[in-house]
Amino acid sequence: MKTQKILFLFFAILFTVSVFSVSVQAEGIGACTHMAQGRSQELTCSASVNANIPIVRDEVHWWTVEPVKGQLSFPERARWTESATENGIKSLVVLSYGNPIYEFGQPTQAELDAGGFRDCVMPVRDGNPETTADDEYFDAYIRYIDFVSKSLAGKVEAYEIWNEPDIKGFNTRDASGTDYAELLKAAYTTIKSNDPDVTVLGGAIALHTEFIDEMMKAGAGEYMDGLSVHYYLTKNAPEKRARERLDKYRDVIVKYGYDKMPVWVTETGWANCNVDEQTQAQYIVRNAIFYDEFLIDYGIDGQYFTYELQDSSITSDVLGGEEYENSLGLYKNDFTPKVSSYSVKTFNSMVAGKKLTSLEQTKYGFFYQKSAYTATYEQSGQTVYVIWAESHLNMDITLPDTQITIYDMQGNVIEENVSGGVKRIGATASPIYIVCNSDPVNNEQTFIQKVASFFKHIFKVIANGFKGWKK
Repeated sequence: MKTQKILFLFFAILFTVSVFSVSVQAEGIGACTHMAQGRSQELTCSASVNANIPIVRDEVHWWTVEPVKGQLSFPERARWTESATENGIKSLVVLSYGNPIYEFGQPTQAELDAGGFRDCVMPVRDGNPETTADDEYFDAYIRYIDFVSKSLAGKVEAYEIWNEPDIKGFNTRDASGTDYAELLKAAYTTIKSNDPDVTVLGGAIALHTEFIDEMMKAGAGEYMDGLSVHYYLTKNAPEKRARERLDKYRDVIVKYGYDKMPVWVTETGWANCNVDEQTQAQYIVRNAIFYDEFLIDYGIDGQYFTYELQDSSITSDVLGGEEYENSLGLYKNDFTPKVSSYSVKTFNSMVAGKKLTSLEQTKYGFFYQKSAYTATYEQSGQTVYVIWAESHLNMDITLPDTQITIYDMQGNVIEENVSGGVKRIGATASPIYIVCNSDPVNNEQTFIQKVASFFKHIFKVIANGFKGWKK
Protein backbone atom coordinates (compact mmCIF):
# COMPACT_ATOMS: atom_id res chain seq x y z
CA MET A 1 0.00 0.00 0.00
CA LYS A 2 2.80 2.42 0.87
CA THR A 3 4.51 1.64 -2.44
CA GLN A 4 1.30 2.42 -4.33
CA LYS A 5 0.98 5.71 -2.47
CA ILE A 6 4.56 6.62 -3.32
CA LEU A 7 4.10 5.87 -7.02
CA PHE A 8 0.83 7.78 -7.15
CA LEU A 9 2.23 10.81 -5.39
CA PHE A 10 5.34 10.76 -7.56
CA PHE A 11 3.23 11.54 -10.62
CA ALA A 12 0.70 13.68 -8.75
CA ILE A 13 2.83 16.04 -6.69
CA LEU A 14 6.46 15.74 -7.69
CA PHE A 15 6.25 18.95 -9.66
CA THR A 16 3.78 21.75 -8.99
CA VAL A 17 3.70 25.34 -10.27
CA SER A 18 1.27 28.09 -9.33
CA VAL A 19 0.99 31.29 -11.43
CA PHE A 20 -1.13 34.45 -11.30
CA SER A 21 -1.43 37.14 -13.92
CA VAL A 22 -2.85 40.27 -12.27
CA SER A 23 -0.32 43.12 -12.06
CA VAL A 24 0.41 46.07 -9.77
CA GLN A 25 3.34 48.44 -9.73
CA ALA A 26 5.98 47.78 -7.12
CA GLU A 27 6.80 50.84 -5.03
CA GLY A 28 9.94 49.49 -3.40
CA ILE A 29 10.79 48.85 0.24
CA GLY A 30 10.34 51.79 2.61
CA ALA A 31 11.92 52.05 6.07
CA CYS A 32 10.91 53.11 9.56
CA THR A 33 13.17 55.76 11.06
CA HIS A 34 13.38 57.59 14.38
CA MET A 35 14.44 61.12 13.55
CA ALA A 36 11.59 62.36 15.76
CA GLN A 37 13.40 60.73 18.68
CA GLY A 38 16.44 62.87 18.03
CA ARG A 39 18.46 60.74 15.63
CA SER A 40 20.46 62.66 13.04
CA GLN A 41 18.29 63.79 10.15
CA GLU A 42 21.30 64.28 7.91
CA LEU A 43 22.75 60.81 8.53
CA THR A 44 19.35 59.11 8.44
CA CYS A 45 18.41 60.67 5.11
CA SER A 46 21.85 59.96 3.67
CA ALA A 47 21.59 56.29 4.69
CA SER A 48 18.08 56.14 3.21
CA VAL A 49 19.31 57.54 -0.10
CA ASN A 50 22.21 55.07 -0.13
CA ALA A 51 19.74 52.17 0.27
CA ASN A 52 17.39 53.64 -2.39
CA ILE A 53 14.61 53.98 0.19
CA PRO A 54 11.65 55.74 -1.51
CA ILE A 55 9.66 56.56 1.63
CA VAL A 56 10.27 56.70 5.38
CA ARG A 57 7.89 56.30 8.30
CA ASP A 58 8.49 58.43 11.39
CA GLU A 59 6.57 60.25 14.10
CA VAL A 60 5.65 63.84 14.82
CA HIS A 61 5.09 63.51 18.55
CA TRP A 62 2.24 65.47 20.08
CA TRP A 63 4.16 66.29 23.24
CA THR A 64 7.01 67.86 21.25
CA VAL A 65 4.62 69.98 19.17
CA GLU A 66 2.67 71.15 22.22
CA PRO A 67 4.98 71.26 25.26
CA VAL A 68 2.80 73.98 26.80
CA LYS A 69 -0.98 73.93 26.64
CA GLY A 70 -2.27 75.81 23.65
CA GLN A 71 1.20 76.65 22.28
CA LEU A 72 1.91 74.60 19.16
CA SER A 73 5.05 74.79 17.02
CA PHE A 74 7.45 72.55 15.12
CA PRO A 75 10.64 71.82 17.06
CA GLU A 76 13.70 70.75 15.10
CA ARG A 77 13.14 67.04 15.71
CA ALA A 78 9.66 67.31 14.18
CA ARG A 79 11.03 68.89 11.00
CA TRP A 80 12.37 65.61 9.64
CA THR A 81 9.84 65.70 6.78
CA GLU A 82 11.70 68.72 5.36
CA SER A 83 14.97 66.79 5.38
CA ALA A 84 13.29 63.81 3.73
CA THR A 85 11.77 65.96 0.99
CA GLU A 86 15.11 67.70 0.31
CA ASN A 87 16.58 64.25 -0.28
CA GLY A 88 13.80 63.12 -2.60
CA ILE A 89 12.23 60.82 0.01
CA LYS A 90 8.49 60.62 0.69
CA SER A 91 7.08 60.71 4.23
CA LEU A 92 4.56 58.69 6.19
CA VAL A 93 3.84 60.63 9.39
CA VAL A 94 2.65 58.78 12.50
CA LEU A 95 0.46 61.07 14.60
CA SER A 96 1.29 59.96 18.11
CA TYR A 97 1.45 59.63 21.05
CA GLY A 98 -0.17 61.14 24.14
CA ASN A 99 0.63 64.35 26.01
CA PRO A 100 1.08 64.29 29.80
CA ILE A 101 0.66 68.06 30.16
CA TYR A 102 -3.05 67.23 30.17
CA GLU A 103 -4.63 65.64 33.22
CA PHE A 104 -6.23 62.85 31.21
CA GLY A 105 -2.90 62.08 29.58
CA GLN A 106 -1.18 61.26 32.86
CA PRO A 107 -1.13 57.49 33.47
CA THR A 108 -1.51 56.04 36.92
CA GLN A 109 1.24 53.96 38.48
CA ALA A 110 -1.01 50.92 38.21
CA GLU A 111 -1.35 51.47 34.45
CA LEU A 112 2.40 51.77 34.11
CA ASP A 113 2.95 48.66 36.22
CA ALA A 114 0.54 46.80 33.92
CA GLY A 115 2.78 47.52 30.92
CA GLY A 116 1.50 50.82 29.59
CA PHE A 117 3.99 53.43 28.40
CA ARG A 118 4.07 56.84 30.07
CA ASP A 119 3.20 58.92 27.00
CA CYS A 120 0.74 56.50 25.38
CA VAL A 121 -2.64 57.39 26.88
CA MET A 122 -4.88 57.39 23.81
CA PRO A 123 -7.52 60.15 23.61
CA VAL A 124 -11.04 58.83 24.22
CA ARG A 125 -14.32 60.32 25.34
CA ASP A 126 -15.79 58.53 28.35
CA GLY A 127 -19.37 59.50 27.48
CA ASN A 128 -19.96 61.13 30.86
CA PRO A 129 -21.12 64.75 30.44
CA GLU A 130 -20.10 65.50 34.03
CA THR A 131 -16.40 64.87 33.32
CA THR A 132 -14.34 67.27 31.22
CA ALA A 133 -10.74 66.04 31.35
CA ASP A 134 -11.40 63.42 28.68
CA ASP A 135 -13.05 65.91 26.33
CA GLU A 136 -10.27 68.45 26.84
CA TYR A 137 -7.66 65.82 26.02
CA PHE A 138 -9.52 64.49 22.96
CA ASP A 139 -10.08 67.98 21.56
CA ALA A 140 -6.44 68.91 22.19
CA TYR A 141 -5.25 65.88 20.21
CA ILE A 142 -7.44 66.87 17.27
CA ARG A 143 -6.14 70.45 17.54
CA TYR A 144 -2.60 69.06 17.30
CA ILE A 145 -3.59 67.05 14.22
CA ASP A 146 -5.15 70.15 12.70
CA PHE A 147 -1.94 72.11 13.27
CA VAL A 148 0.31 69.39 11.82
CA SER A 149 -1.83 68.63 8.78
CA LYS A 150 -2.20 72.34 7.94
CA SER A 151 1.54 72.87 8.27
CA LEU A 152 2.40 69.85 6.12
CA ALA A 153 -0.42 70.10 3.57
CA GLY A 154 0.77 68.87 0.18
CA LYS A 155 4.19 67.92 1.59
CA VAL A 156 3.71 64.36 2.86
CA GLU A 157 2.44 61.12 1.36
CA ALA A 158 0.36 59.76 4.22
CA TYR A 159 -0.61 59.92 7.88
CA GLU A 160 -1.07 57.04 10.29
CA ILE A 161 -3.37 57.58 13.25
CA TRP A 162 -1.61 56.37 16.41
CA ASN A 163 0.56 53.24 16.57
CA GLU A 164 -0.41 49.73 17.66
CA PRO A 165 -3.52 50.67 19.64
CA ASP A 166 -4.33 46.98 20.03
CA ILE A 167 -1.55 46.37 22.57
CA LYS A 168 -1.13 47.65 26.11
CA GLY A 169 2.23 49.35 25.65
CA PHE A 170 0.90 51.91 23.17
CA ASN A 171 -2.62 52.04 24.61
CA THR A 172 -1.98 52.55 28.30
CA ARG A 173 -5.62 52.87 29.31
CA ASP A 174 -6.89 49.97 27.17
CA ALA A 175 -9.09 52.05 24.88
CA SER A 176 -11.30 49.83 22.72
CA GLY A 177 -11.60 49.47 18.98
CA THR A 178 -14.82 51.47 19.23
CA ASP A 179 -12.94 54.25 21.00
CA TYR A 180 -10.30 54.17 18.30
CA ALA A 181 -12.95 54.43 15.56
CA GLU A 182 -14.27 57.62 17.16
CA LEU A 183 -10.75 59.07 17.31
CA LEU A 184 -10.06 58.02 13.73
CA LYS A 185 -13.24 59.73 12.49
CA ALA A 186 -12.28 63.03 14.10
CA ALA A 187 -8.68 62.78 12.90
CA TYR A 188 -9.65 61.82 9.34
CA THR A 189 -12.17 64.63 8.84
CA THR A 190 -9.73 67.17 10.24
CA ILE A 191 -6.83 66.06 8.03
CA LYS A 192 -8.97 65.88 4.89
CA SER A 193 -10.24 69.41 5.46
CA ASN A 194 -6.62 70.59 5.32
CA ASP A 195 -5.13 68.19 2.78
CA PRO A 196 -7.84 66.39 0.74
CA ASP A 197 -5.48 64.28 -1.37
CA VAL A 198 -3.27 62.89 1.40
CA THR A 199 -3.66 59.24 2.43
CA VAL A 200 -4.94 58.60 5.96
CA LEU A 201 -4.26 55.15 7.38
CA GLY A 202 -6.16 53.55 10.22
CA GLY A 203 -5.23 50.62 12.40
CA ALA A 204 -1.45 50.39 12.73
CA ILE A 205 -2.32 46.99 14.15
CA ALA A 206 0.36 45.02 15.96
CA LEU A 207 -1.37 41.66 16.21
CA HIS A 208 -5.05 41.45 17.12
CA THR A 209 -7.70 41.02 14.45
CA GLU A 210 -10.34 41.40 17.16
CA PHE A 211 -9.39 45.05 17.46
CA ILE A 212 -9.80 45.52 13.70
CA ASP A 213 -13.21 43.86 13.88
CA GLU A 214 -14.34 46.13 16.70
CA MET A 215 -13.19 49.34 15.01
CA MET A 216 -14.73 48.30 11.69
CA LYS A 217 -18.01 47.44 13.38
CA ALA A 218 -17.98 50.99 14.77
CA GLY A 219 -17.67 52.46 11.28
CA ALA A 220 -13.91 53.01 10.98
CA GLY A 221 -13.90 51.94 7.34
CA GLU A 222 -15.57 55.19 6.31
CA TYR A 223 -12.75 57.21 7.84
CA MET A 224 -9.56 55.69 6.49
CA ASP A 225 -8.03 55.36 3.04
CA GLY A 226 -6.22 52.17 3.95
CA LEU A 227 -5.58 49.68 6.74
CA SER A 228 -2.06 49.61 8.15
CA VAL A 229 -0.74 46.46 9.79
CA HIS A 230 2.42 45.12 11.39
CA TYR A 231 3.81 41.61 11.62
CA TYR A 232 7.03 40.03 12.80
CA LEU A 233 7.91 36.40 12.14
CA THR A 234 10.83 36.05 14.63
CA LYS A 235 13.03 33.31 13.08
CA ASN A 236 10.53 32.13 10.46
CA ALA A 237 11.07 32.60 6.74
CA PRO A 238 8.43 34.72 4.99
CA GLU A 239 7.35 31.72 2.90
CA LYS A 240 6.01 30.12 6.07
CA ARG A 241 3.62 32.70 7.48
CA ALA A 242 3.68 36.08 5.72
CA ARG A 243 0.65 35.49 3.51
CA GLU A 244 -1.22 33.87 6.37
CA ARG A 245 -0.83 37.01 8.48
CA LEU A 246 -1.69 39.39 5.65
CA ASP A 247 -4.76 37.43 4.59
CA LYS A 248 -5.94 37.21 8.18
CA TYR A 249 -5.84 41.00 8.58
CA ARG A 250 -7.53 41.64 5.25
CA ASP A 251 -10.29 39.11 5.89
CA VAL A 252 -11.68 41.37 8.62
CA ILE A 253 -12.11 44.46 6.46
CA VAL A 254 -13.55 42.33 3.64
CA LYS A 255 -16.16 41.12 6.11
CA TYR A 256 -17.38 44.71 6.27
CA GLY A 257 -17.39 45.21 2.50
CA TYR A 258 -13.98 46.80 1.99
CA ASP A 259 -12.49 44.27 -0.40
CA LYS A 260 -10.63 46.95 -2.41
CA MET A 261 -9.24 48.88 0.55
CA PRO A 262 -5.44 49.25 0.38
CA VAL A 263 -3.42 47.38 3.00
CA TRP A 264 -0.09 48.92 4.03
CA VAL A 265 2.54 46.98 5.94
CA THR A 266 4.08 49.77 8.01
CA GLU A 267 6.27 47.53 10.17
CA THR A 268 7.87 44.15 9.55
CA GLY A 269 11.38 42.84 9.94
CA TRP A 270 13.88 40.39 11.38
CA ALA A 271 16.21 41.05 14.29
CA ASN A 272 19.82 39.88 14.36
CA CYS A 273 19.30 38.31 17.77
CA ASN A 274 17.12 35.79 15.90
CA VAL A 275 18.76 35.50 12.47
CA ASP A 276 22.18 36.42 11.10
CA GLU A 277 22.71 39.38 8.79
CA GLN A 278 22.69 37.29 5.62
CA THR A 279 19.38 35.66 6.51
CA GLN A 280 17.89 39.01 7.51
CA ALA A 281 18.84 40.40 4.10
CA GLN A 282 17.27 37.44 2.31
CA TYR A 283 14.04 37.50 4.31
CA ILE A 284 13.37 41.24 3.92
CA VAL A 285 13.51 41.04 0.13
CA ARG A 286 11.58 37.79 -0.17
CA ASN A 287 8.95 39.16 2.21
CA ALA A 288 8.53 42.22 -0.02
CA ILE A 289 7.88 39.98 -3.01
CA PHE A 290 5.21 38.03 -1.15
CA TYR A 291 3.64 41.34 -0.18
CA ASP A 292 3.55 42.32 -3.86
CA GLU A 293 1.92 38.95 -4.54
CA PHE A 294 -0.68 39.72 -1.87
CA LEU A 295 -1.48 43.04 -3.54
CA ILE A 296 -1.90 41.60 -7.02
CA ASP A 297 -3.97 38.66 -5.78
CA TYR A 298 -6.61 41.13 -4.59
CA GLY A 299 -6.00 44.02 -7.00
CA ILE A 300 -5.25 46.48 -4.20
CA ASP A 301 -2.59 49.10 -3.48
CA GLY A 302 -0.20 49.40 -0.57
CA GLN A 303 3.30 50.15 0.66
CA TYR A 304 5.82 48.00 2.52
CA PHE A 305 8.13 49.26 5.28
CA THR A 306 10.91 47.35 6.93
CA TYR A 307 11.52 48.07 10.60
CA GLU A 308 13.90 49.71 10.83
CA LEU A 309 16.60 51.71 9.05
CA GLN A 310 19.09 51.89 11.94
CA ASP A 311 19.65 49.70 14.99
CA SER A 312 18.19 51.31 18.09
CA SER A 313 21.36 51.13 20.13
CA ILE A 314 24.96 49.98 19.98
CA THR A 315 24.94 46.19 20.04
CA SER A 316 27.60 43.53 20.17
CA ASP A 317 28.03 40.73 17.66
CA VAL A 318 26.51 38.30 20.16
CA LEU A 319 22.92 39.28 20.80
CA GLY A 320 20.47 37.97 23.34
CA GLY A 321 16.69 38.06 23.18
CA GLU A 322 16.62 41.30 25.14
CA GLU A 323 18.36 42.96 22.19
CA TYR A 324 15.44 42.33 19.82
CA GLU A 325 14.46 46.00 19.47
CA ASN A 326 18.10 46.96 19.04
CA SER A 327 19.03 44.79 16.08
CA LEU A 328 16.32 45.17 13.44
CA GLY A 329 18.11 47.77 11.33
CA LEU A 330 19.48 47.81 7.81
CA TYR A 331 22.37 49.68 9.39
CA LYS A 332 24.08 49.33 12.72
CA ASN A 333 23.73 52.11 15.27
CA ASP A 334 26.76 53.95 13.86
CA PHE A 335 25.34 53.63 10.32
CA THR A 336 27.73 50.87 9.34
CA PRO A 337 25.78 49.10 6.57
CA LYS A 338 24.59 45.54 7.11
CA VAL A 339 24.05 43.05 4.29
CA SER A 340 20.35 43.99 4.32
CA SER A 341 21.10 47.60 3.36
CA TYR A 342 22.63 46.29 0.12
CA SER A 343 19.88 43.74 -0.51
CA VAL A 344 17.19 46.41 -0.11
CA LYS A 345 19.14 48.82 -2.30
CA THR A 346 19.40 46.19 -5.02
CA PHE A 347 15.74 45.21 -4.82
CA ASN A 348 14.58 48.82 -4.97
CA SER A 349 16.95 49.59 -7.85
CA MET A 350 15.86 46.55 -9.83
CA VAL A 351 12.07 46.44 -9.38
CA ALA A 352 10.68 49.75 -8.10
CA GLY A 353 8.31 51.21 -10.67
CA LYS A 354 7.94 47.89 -12.46
CA LYS A 355 4.88 45.68 -12.40
CA LEU A 356 4.90 42.28 -10.77
CA THR A 357 3.25 40.18 -13.47
CA SER A 358 3.77 36.69 -12.12
CA LEU A 359 5.18 34.63 -9.29
CA GLU A 360 5.94 31.00 -10.06
CA GLN A 361 6.47 28.46 -7.30
CA THR A 362 8.27 25.28 -8.30
CA LYS A 363 8.13 22.48 -5.75
CA TYR A 364 10.98 20.02 -5.89
CA GLY A 365 11.77 16.86 -4.02
CA PHE A 366 9.27 14.26 -2.86
CA PHE A 367 9.03 14.00 0.89
CA TYR A 368 9.89 17.23 2.72
CA GLN A 369 9.21 19.21 -0.43
CA LYS A 370 10.87 22.56 -0.82
CA SER A 371 10.23 25.35 -3.29
CA ALA A 372 11.98 27.57 -5.77
CA TYR A 373 10.45 30.87 -6.83
CA THR A 374 10.61 33.14 -9.86
CA ALA A 375 9.08 36.61 -9.55
CA THR A 376 8.68 38.54 -12.79
CA TYR A 377 8.68 42.35 -12.81
CA GLU A 378 8.15 44.23 -16.09
CA GLN A 379 8.09 47.77 -17.43
CA SER A 380 8.77 49.46 -20.78
CA GLY A 381 10.32 46.49 -22.49
CA GLN A 382 12.59 45.48 -19.63
CA THR A 383 11.99 42.42 -17.48
CA VAL A 384 13.62 41.56 -14.17
CA TYR A 385 13.37 37.99 -12.89
CA VAL A 386 14.02 37.48 -9.19
CA ILE A 387 14.90 33.85 -8.44
CA TRP A 388 15.58 32.03 -5.19
CA ALA A 389 15.13 28.60 -3.61
CA GLU A 390 14.69 27.37 -0.05
CA SER A 391 17.88 25.33 -0.45
CA HIS A 392 20.44 25.09 -3.23
CA LEU A 393 18.95 23.98 -6.53
CA ASN A 394 20.48 23.89 -10.02
CA MET A 395 17.77 25.07 -12.39
CA ASP A 396 17.88 24.96 -16.17
CA ILE A 397 16.05 28.04 -17.42
CA THR A 398 15.32 29.26 -20.92
CA LEU A 399 16.28 32.88 -21.46
CA PRO A 400 15.21 35.13 -24.35
CA ASP A 401 17.56 35.79 -27.24
CA THR A 402 18.93 39.11 -26.02
CA GLN A 403 21.81 40.44 -23.96
CA ILE A 404 21.29 39.61 -20.29
CA THR A 405 22.98 40.55 -17.02
CA ILE A 406 22.74 38.51 -13.82
CA TYR A 407 23.21 40.15 -10.40
CA ASP A 408 23.50 38.75 -6.89
CA MET A 409 21.42 39.87 -3.91
CA GLN A 410 23.83 42.72 -3.13
CA GLY A 411 23.88 44.07 -6.67
CA ASN A 412 27.20 42.59 -7.75
CA VAL A 413 27.40 41.37 -11.33
CA ILE A 414 27.56 37.59 -11.47
CA GLU A 415 27.64 37.39 -15.25
CA GLU A 416 27.06 39.91 -18.01
CA ASN A 417 26.52 39.76 -21.75
CA VAL A 418 24.77 36.44 -21.25
CA SER A 419 23.32 34.99 -24.44
CA GLY A 420 19.80 33.67 -24.68
CA GLY A 421 18.93 30.00 -24.58
CA VAL A 422 19.15 27.38 -21.87
CA LYS A 423 21.11 28.57 -18.85
CA ARG A 424 21.87 26.66 -15.65
CA ILE A 425 21.26 28.81 -12.58
CA GLY A 426 22.34 27.88 -9.07
CA ALA A 427 19.38 29.12 -7.03
CA THR A 428 19.88 29.61 -3.28
CA ALA A 429 18.14 31.37 -0.41
CA SER A 430 19.70 34.64 -1.62
CA PRO A 431 17.63 36.10 -4.47
CA ILE A 432 19.41 36.74 -7.76
CA TYR A 433 18.27 39.11 -10.50
CA ILE A 434 18.20 38.37 -14.22
CA VAL A 435 17.75 41.57 -16.21
CA CYS A 436 16.67 41.23 -19.84
CA ASN A 437 13.96 42.09 -22.36
CA SER A 438 10.29 41.23 -21.78
CA ASP A 439 10.20 37.59 -22.77
CA PRO A 440 9.11 34.74 -20.51
CA VAL A 441 11.64 32.69 -18.63
CA ASN A 442 11.18 28.96 -18.11
CA ASN A 443 12.42 27.79 -14.72
CA GLU A 444 11.41 24.15 -14.92
CA GLN A 445 13.60 21.41 -13.53
CA THR A 446 14.76 18.97 -16.17
CA PHE A 447 13.28 15.48 -16.21
CA ILE A 448 16.56 14.06 -14.91
CA GLN A 449 16.51 16.55 -12.02
CA LYS A 450 12.96 15.54 -11.10
CA VAL A 451 13.76 11.82 -11.18
CA ALA A 452 16.98 12.27 -9.19
CA SER A 453 15.18 14.34 -6.59
CA PHE A 454 12.40 11.75 -6.37
CA PHE A 455 14.74 8.80 -5.73
CA LYS A 456 16.85 10.80 -3.30
CA HIS A 457 13.83 11.22 -1.04
CA ILE A 458 12.62 7.65 -1.61
CA PHE A 459 15.95 6.32 -0.35
CA LYS A 460 15.85 8.70 2.60
CA VAL A 461 12.38 7.53 3.61
CA ILE A 462 13.26 3.84 3.22
CA ALA A 463 16.45 4.33 5.26
CA ASN A 464 14.40 5.93 8.02
CA GLY A 465 11.84 3.13 8.07
CA PHE A 466 9.17 5.41 6.55
CA LYS A 467 9.40 7.82 9.50
CA GLY A 468 7.99 11.16 8.60
CA TRP A 469 5.59 9.62 6.04
CA LYS A 470 2.18 11.24 6.36
CA LYS A 471 -0.84 9.24 5.30
